[in-house]
Parts: sequence; C-alpha cells; structure tokens
Amino acid sequence: MDIKKATLELKVIHSSLKAMSTFAKNFNSETNNQSQVRVRLEELPSISEKFEEVQSVKEELDQRSDDVVMDERAKFRERFYEVKASLLHILEAEESKKTEVTSPSYSITSSHVNNNMMKLPPIELPKFSGDWKEWTSFIDSFNVYFHNNKDMAPVHKLHFLKACLEGQASDIVKSIPTTNENYGQAYDAVTARYENKGAIIQSHIRALFDTPKISIASVIELQRLYHHITSNINALQALGQPIEAWDAWLVTLICNRMDRVTVGEWHVKYNKKDLPEFKEIKEFLFNRIAAYEAGEVNVGASCIKQNVVKSSNKVQEKKVFFVKPANKVTTLYKCPSCNETHRLYQCIGFNDLKVPDRREFVSKNRLCYNCLYSNHQAQDCRFPGCPRCGQKHNSKLHLVQAHENQQTSSETEPIASTSALCFSKGIAQSMHASGDMVMLATAVVYIKDAAGYPQPCRALLDSGSQVNFITDACAQFLGMSKTKCVLPIVGINSMRSDAQRLQPVVMYSRFENFNVSLDLHVLPSIANDMPSQLIRLDQSKIPDIVNEQLADPSYDTPGKIDILLGAEMFYTLFSGEKVAITNSLVFHKTTLGWVLTGRVLNSEVIQSRFSACTCANDATINSALSLFISKSSVRKDEEDEAEQHFKKTHYRDESGRLVVSLPLNTKLSSLGESKHMAQQRFFNLEKRLSKDRELCIAYHKFMSEYLDMNHMELVTNDDSNSQTYYLPHHAVIKEDSITTKLRVVFDGSAPSSSGLSLNDVMLKGPIVQSSLFSILLRFRVHKIALTADVEKMYRQILVTPKDCQLQRIWYRPSPSELLREYNLRTITYGTKSAPYLATRSLVEVAFSAPNEAAQRAIRDDFYVDDLLTGAESSDECFQLYKDVSDTLASRCLPLRKWCTSSSEVLSKLPNSGTDPNHVLQFSEQDAVSTLGIMWQPITDCFCFTLKPWNPPKKMTKRTLLSDINRIYDPLGFLTPVLITGTIFVQQLWVLKIDWDTTLPDDMQHQWKNFYLSLNALDKLAIPRRPLSSNWLNIQLHGFCDASQEAYGACVYARTQNSNGDVETALYVSKSRVAPLHATTIPRLELCGAVLLSDLTTEVISELKKLNINLHQRDVVLWSDSTVVIAWINSTQPLKSYVSNRIAQILDHTDKTQWNHVPTDCNPADLITRGQTVNNLQQCSMWWSGPHWLSKHHTSWPTRTQPILNEVPEVRPVKLVLQASAQPVDDYPLSKFSKWNHMVRVTAYMLRFLSNSQG
Repeated sequence: MDIKKATLELKVIHSSLKAMSTFAKNFNSETNNQSQVRVRLEELPSISEKFEEVQSVKEELDQRSDDVVMDERAKFRERFYEVKASLLHILEAEESKKTEVTSPSYSITSSHVNNNMMKLPPIELPKFSGDWKEWTSFIDSFNVYFHNNKDMAPVHKLHFLKACLEGQASDIVKSIPTTNENYGQAYDAVTARYENKGAIIQSHIRALFDTPKISIASVIELQRLYHHITSNINALQALGQPIEAWDAWLVTLICNRMDRVTVGEWHVKYNKKDLPEFKEIKEFLFNRIAAYEAGEVNVGASCIKQNVVKSSNKVQEKKVFFVKPANKVTTLYKCPSCNETHRLYQCIGFNDLKVPDRREFVSKNRLCYNCLYSNHQAQDCRFPGCPRCGQKHNSKLHLVQAHENQQTSSETEPIASTSALCFSKGIAQSMHASGDMVMLATAVVYIKDAAGYPQPCRALLDSGSQVNFITDACAQFLGMSKTKCVLPIVGINSMRSDAQRLQPVVMYSRFENFNVSLDLHVLPSIANDMPSQLIRLDQSKIPDIVNEQLADPSYDTPGKIDILLGAEMFYTLFSGEKVAITNSLVFHKTTLGWVLTGRVLNSEVIQSRFSACTCANDATINSALSLFISKSSVRKDEEDEAEQHFKKTHYRDESGRLVVSLPLNTKLSSLGESKHMAQQRFFNLEKRLSKDRELCIAYHKFMSEYLDMNHMELVTNDDSNSQTYYLPHHAVIKEDSITTKLRVVFDGSAPSSSGLSLNDVMLKGPIVQSSLFSILLRFRVHKIALTADVEKMYRQILVTPKDCQLQRIWYRPSPSELLREYNLRTITYGTKSAPYLATRSLVEVAFSAPNEAAQRAIRDDFYVDDLLTGAESSDECFQLYKDVSDTLASRCLPLRKWCTSSSEVLSKLPNSGTDPNHVLQFSEQDAVSTLGIMWQPITDCFCFTLKPWNPPKKMTKRTLLSDINRIYDPLGFLTPVLITGTIFVQQLWVLKIDWDTTLPDDMQHQWKNFYLSLNALDKLAIPRRPLSSNWLNIQLHGFCDASQEAYGACVYARTQNSNGDVETALYVSKSRVAPLHATTIPRLELCGAVLLSDLTTEVISELKKLNINLHQRDVVLWSDSTVVIAWINSTQPLKSYVSNRIAQILDHTDKTQWNHVPTDCNPADLITRGQTVNNLQQCSMWWSGPHWLSKHHTSWPTRTQPILNEVPEVRPVKLVLQASAQPVDDYPLSKFSKWNHMVRVTAYMLRFLSNSQG
C-alpha cells in the first residue's frame, strides 16, 4: 500500500466517523430507535481497528515529523471517544425513559386497576445499599417490578438491577457487562451475598441494641424511638422469631432508651408487680405520642424551668408546662441556621463559620450569647459561662486572645521517651497551638493479641519521641504477657515518671506487606484525643488513591490514641510521596497508608499540644536495658516446624520440577472471607492502570506471561468446602533491571473478614542461605569468577493443588471483559513463606549435584536467585558451569545472565536461541551489578558509579542521611572516605539539630564539598581478586586503630608464589563511629581490636569453606596501641569494661598473634583520620598495606611487646586475712550423737590402720 492509497482509506474512515457524529447530534426518539444506536456502537470497534492498521502503514511511509503524525492519531482518538460517548448517552437516556414507563404500568396491570382511572405518578426504583435490614423489602419489590416480569428482556433487568444497587452492594455487579447472558449471573451473585436469613435477623437485633437514647421528651424524639423499635420488631416477627417470648429484655431496653420524664410516667402507669409485656409499653408510647401531637399542634407546649416556693420556704427548681397563645405556634428545637431539628451548636453549617461570623449570626438573630437560645439575653441566662475564660458567652463564640497563644499549658501531661542513643538530660517542649489546629499523623494498625488475632489500634506517629508507647488499657485488651522494665522518663518541665512494664508486639499494616516486631513501653495514657476537634475538609481536593488507602479513616474525628510510634519507626514508614491539598495540609504516603499532617486554618480548637521529647541518660537506663526481653524460643520452634513440614511434603513431578506445600499454622481454620476485599482492590488497580497507559500495557503483558507459562489457571470447578484466600495484587517497578522492569507482587498480608491474612496463618521458615557479606568474601578468592541467576525462580517451583486454593486472584485483561478467578500454581511473591520455600528448594537441589564443587556452589554461593561463584582454571570453571546448570535444569530451574571474567570460558558458553540474556556480553568498561556491587567482567575489577547529585534546596539531617546511604560498599573499600561523611552526620546529633531544620550555611558548604568530591569515585578500579595468580602460601594481616571520632579495622591478604614473589592487597575493612558519650582513647582502641578479631574470624571461616585452612601462625594482628597490647597479654585482673572485651578477643584469637605496629605504618589509621577520594586512590598503604608487608618477616616491626610501667584499668584487689580461734580436738567426738555409733566407727578405723601396717 502506498501513501496515497493509505490517505484515501483514512478519508473514508473519517467520513464514517463524521456520519455517526451527525446521527448522534440529530437523534430523535420519534423517528429513530435504539437498534440504530446499537448497530453503530457495534461498528465502532472495527472502525478503530481499521484506522490503527492504515495509520500505522501511513506513519511508516510518511516523511513528516513524528509530532505531526502523532497529532493526527490523537485527533482521531479524541473524535472517536466523543462519538462513542454520545451514542452511549443516547442509549442510556432511552432506557431510563423506559424505566419510568415499565414500572408503573406493570404495577397497575398486576393490581387490575381500571384503565380509566387517573394517571399515577412514576414509581421510584427500589434502592439497596447493602444494609441487611433493607434486603427483604428491596428484593420483594425488585422481583415484582422486574425479575418476575416475563415481558422484560434480561439485559433491561440487569440495567435496572445496577440502577437499584448503591454503595457496597453495587460493587458486586458493577464489573459485570450489561448483556442478556450476564443477568442471571448478576442476580445470583447479589442474592447469594444478601439472601442470608441469619444475618438479616442479627442486623435487626443489633439495630435494637443500638437504639438511640432520647434526652428530652418531644414528639419528634418519641416518634423516632417508636418507629425504630416497631419496625425492627415487625421485621423480626415476619422472619419467624418468637417475639412474644422477648418481653423482659425488650421492655428493659426501651426503658433504658427513654428520657427520665417518660420513664417516670411509664412506671406511674404500670405499677404492677408482675412482668410487663412489650405490647403494653408499645401502647403506652403510642398514646404518649398522640397526646404530644395534640398538645403541640393546638397550643404548642414547651418546657421551661421555674422557681416554685414550697411550704417549707425553700426554693426548688421544677419542670412545669405552660400554654402559649395559639397564634404563636412554634416547632421545638428548630435550628435558626438551617431550619433542621437540631440545636444550633450541633449545626454543621454554623460550625463551618469563622468565630466572628458566628458572633454576627447570633447577634442578628437575637440569640443568647451564652446558650444560643432565644427569648432571653446573656445576662439573664442560667447556663454557666465559657469554660475557657469564664465570661458569659458560648465556647463556640470564644475568640482566642494573643496572650493565650503565648501561654504554656501547665496541665500538659509529661510525655517522654528514651533510647539507647540518648546522650544528655532530656527535655520535652510543649506549646499551645494557635487558633489554627495542627494535625498530627495518625494511623490504624493491626496488633496481634494473645490468641494471635490482629486487633485494630489507633497509633500516633511522633518523630520527636525516641521510644514507642502503648496505653495500659490497650495492653490489657491485647491480653499478652508483659515484662518488667523500669524505664525513667523525663518529660515537660523536667517532670519525671517511670514506665514499669514492656509490651512486645507484632504490628501489621492494613495495606502493604509490612510487619515489624516492636517493644512498647506501657503508660497509663499517651495523649488527648486526636484531633482535638472535628474538622471538615473539601473532599473534592482529595485524590481517589488517597481516599482508598487512608491510614486512619477517622483522621478528621477526635478519637483515643492507643499507641505512639516514635522516631525508631517514624522515618522507616514514610515513602517520600506526598499530595498537598492546601498550602498547609499535606497527605504523606507511608507503609501504613496515607496520613494527613499540617495546619488546619481558621479552626477554633481546644488548646492542643504537641511534644518533642528526648530522655535521661541515667545509670538506671543501663539497668533497664538489661531487663529487655531475650529472644523467645517461639520463633525457633516455628522454624523447626517449617523445616520438618518441607522435608515431609515436598516432592518432584514427572518433569522433575519441585512441588512444595505451604507451611501453615493452626490458625488456618480462623481465616475469614477475602473475596470481596480482593475484588475491590482489583477495581482500584484498574483505576490506576487506566491513568497510565504504559503501566497498563506492562502489567497485562506480565499477567499474560503468567497465563501462557501455565503459572496460573482459571478456576472452573470451585470446591465450596475447601479453604480459599484471595490475593490482591499490584505492580512494583525496578528501573535498573536488565530483564524484568515490572513485576506483579501479591499482597499476602491483606486481612480477611476475620482480621487474619494468609501470612498470619503461614510459618515463615528459617534462613538457609549464606549472608551477602559471606558470599562476597568468597567471591573475591576465585581465580575465575562466574555469575548467573535463576530465571523466574519463585515461579519455577509448583505449589500442591490443594494449597493453590489459598493463592486465588481476580483478573481480567480489560474492564470490558468478565472478571474471572484464577489460582496461582507456583510460589508467590508477597507471601510470608515464599523466600524460605524458594531458597530451601534450591538447597534441596544441591543434594543431587554430581560432585562436591557443584553442590557447594548451589548450597553456599546463591543469594536468593543470584549465583556468585568461580573456579581456579578455565576447565574447572566450564565444568562447574555445566554441572550447576544441568543440575538446576533437571529440576526446571534454568539459569541465565551468565557472566565470567575469563574470555576463554565465555567463548565456550552456548547461546540460547530463545533467551537473548542467556549469556551477557560486555565491553571493557561495562559493569554488571553483583549483589549491589558493580563488577566489570572484562577487567575483573570492582567499580563505583555515583548518579549525578543535585543539592536539595533545603539541606537537612534527613537529606544528608539519604545522600550517604546512596553509596553501597559492603566490603569496605571506601571506608576512609565514607567515615568522613558519617562523622559529619553524627555531629548533627551533638549539635541537637532537628530532622527537618535547615543546616547552617557553613555546614551546607562543607557537605557539598564532601559529596561533590565523591564524583572522583568513577576513577577507582579495585581488582576483584586480592590473591596472586599461583600462590602457595597465604597469610592474613589485620590492623586496627581508633581516634576520638571513629575506630576501624582492615584485613590484608599476603600471598607468596613458588618463585618467592609476595603480593599484598586489601581484602576487607569495617569502621564504626565512636559513641557520643566521652570515653578514653585506649578504650576506643580496644573496641577497634574487638572489631578486628570479629572481622578476622569471619574471613577465616569463609576461606575454610573454600578449603583454604589457615594456621594460627598465618594470622597476624597489629595494633599501634601499647595499652591494648598490654591488656591482651596482662595476667592482672582488669576492670569490667576492659576484661569483657579482652575475653571476647581471646575467644577468637590467641595473644601470640597480636603485635605492635608504629602508627605511621598502620593502614587502619587512615580510617580514623579520613581521606579524600583522590588521596585514597594514590595511597598504596591502603590498597596494599605497609611497605614492609611484602618483604621477609625479618623486616617486620619487632614482635617484642612494649613494656608499660603501669597498666591502666587494673582492678584493685584487696587481700584480707581473717583469723579465728577454733578449738582443736584430737578426735572429733562432737560429730557423733550416739555412743554405739562412735565405738563402731572408731573400731573400724583402728582395724584399717592395723591391716595397713601388717
């Protein structure tokens, strides 16, 4: 097709679309019908498809710019959607007209009404929003009007069904396309959900117990009470309940809901001693309402207070009734603002006004400034005055004065906190809020109780508190055991109190797969109700994505606080995403949902308070910390149970693929219904996808792959007796991934109707793989490196069919299609046991490896699905590749993204015809991420790449921490550089700078210079292997040092080949900043020695796994502190701080391994002093150790220990000689109580002596 033909066809398509647009504009129901509309709607998709086909051809041939071509496509789509919307609107309008005709005409026919009667008004559609009490009347009406109407088409019935349903009830059918075939399914779905006699009965009984109490007798209030009671009783009677046997509790309940005057009259009327019947109190209420109606309509009764003088000359306040003239009839309790039947102070419109506007309204309507009633003035009002200032005006009319803003509340409760990191006497600041109110972040979280069930608790998020708290009432409700923990708390005005108990809990988010174990200190109370007053926000400004995942659905309503989450959790919860709805109010996204913070303007509030707390650093805190709960054995028992479950239940199918069973605990039977929750979450997901076309395409592509690979299957025969759980799902995007940038993750923590989620009924299982640090240590030793990862590791392992019911999802490729149910057949991301099942399966596969090398690689060199291994020669490496890949392939676990440092091995690796990422090809400067570290396979070097850094406009402590954590260096190559930034950040705590306080200009300048200097990191190339090519002997040399700011340790590998050549290289290093409290340099040097002993021990352990066994003489440790060397070799008793750490050092090393090194030859000194990137790059002592390390040992510093005249920190020992005068007996006669016994013993001893001498 040439461009002219394509252009001609496009003109035809545009002409067809224009004709449809003209038809829609000129539509007339008298000359046109619905069939003509439907025909055009059915033709629209083919027009769109034809346009896409022809336009794509034209775009390939068209030489114009992309913007012009894309503009043509955009214009067509816009016009296409306009035409479709117009036709749909016409169809809906015509069907709504039919609704108005069908319902009343059918009603008249069924009632056999004479056709000559006057025309009746249209019958309104019956509505149902999900309230069980309304179900029976709704379904009866719907069946009469529509369902049983044989003359009505099913598609029309479905249309009316959708129109009748509202709220949560509409969620059941709104996703079902409106077609003839789907009506039966929709009707059955609704009736299956709500045709529940037991639930309907319970709803009516609950309504009775929730009957509102009336405080003042009036016809309106009594009518509401009467109709509420009788309507529910009549419904229960119609449902076959024995109402006649319920007299006792019904009468008691009604009396409890009536006002005092009505109750008194009831008791006066019914003065019998036997039990009253329900029909009697019902008749009493009916007659009382009739009496009130008669009085109020004719003369208008009202109730006031008068002073009546009794014969005793005492004045008593009494209620009496008086009659007004008939021409002054008024309705009781009518709001002067909106004319509704409520008090003025309850009026939403009145409360929304500013205080000056309220005062003007009261004055204009001549109301009392004090009680807001009419007919009297404030000076005559008998109500008490304003509770804030005591003057004669209502609290709603109170104006906040300037001096009130400056006061500090003396009634503020001390809310304080503590932390192991605190360093000074703490203070807590509290200030009044102004007339505006400041919103603090609140969230509803789930806390597991003693029975293991999640309970909702309301939490306050407070970044100013250093510990977490829970109220005593909430702790008692949870019913879990507490631990004694005396913790001193210093609060506002240095007020001190003690938290006596500690409550360990597990906290869950209501939305995300997030849970955390916390230790909460128990206090009688935490804070006043939050917020202090009801607030009203413009809901139109709040996006749907926020409304759907509010952390606290009642954030705008005052409520009790159960838990306070301090700074320990505060900053880990916030994701950084936020939505501003005003200049001062912002919603922040957290793992608990969206929270609201900021100032609510022009609100009159009770004087609220907020606090920023630090704590005391007394010696009692150290004793309190020693009382913290030790690790429970419960987790260990669960891990053992999960391991035994795996061993008993896993098997291989006919293809060799592993099949595992989900490890479930005993709570499975308590798992509730999750079908509707997951369905609603899917609808929310579709809304999000509809706003992002690229995300939508990637999402459905991922799910299509799931289906194509048979990793999920359509549910056809649903076994209603089996336990099921529906998993919500969402997208997670990883931009730096080479293969899969989008992954669908399933939410196993979404609570069911019982509050339990799938993860709650699962066992987590133990960690079965090596740590990342250990794998990287071994990865540096191999002569030839080899990396890969398992393709879709989780999804290569099947789950037993019976457990697939617990991994059910809702899905459809398009909102226009029918929503279907699928079972996930493989291990699923987002479930609690998934990491254990996947990694444990990998370990299980290792047992079938053909040799020890392949078995070790699969067992020890995998971190989740990433393999980092190697060998000593090309042949060994290629053989390892074959053995590992064949072993895993036999279990349907294919490896891909193979990468190696050997070009010879790389040339032997076969390419896959189906997977372009089977073997990765790189140029010399290309790097691949290996467990977070960038590795260049061609040069076999580690490198660092830092993304461009733009200094934030507001540089704070929070942004600095974010900056320093962008550099990942687990092996410590950059320790001397990064320690400078870490020390700088620590100084912010010393200066007591808040998290969001802008740093002083000089500190900002200092940080910018430091961070910009890190751009030189891209020049660093660190050899992966620290060993020489053909080494025969290996030694480890460790160095440690300390300063007032930091201490650190570094380990070097010293290898010697057959020619006697020696090579040295940095293996690993670690550092720590010095504690904030002042301590001596020798003690910090000792901490560095402890760090070195631990680090060396870990290195030796990992080398041993590679069959590199080091003798004690091959590990040499160096310190430039003569005091530390003296302490290690000392036989004198040392003080506890020193002796404990010396014991720890000697547990891992021997004192003969420790030597003294001059400071100028100590590479660890670079850690404590800090270095720039450029200096470090040129520093041979850091990368290779001191110059003498590569020489013969006779050139090393002398091993003779420096002699100190006096060793510090020696514990004094006092010798005490105690002498006492004791009588000396030649024979201990006092030890015998009987004469005969003494004689026999003495004879026995004499015989023994005689026999011994003879």
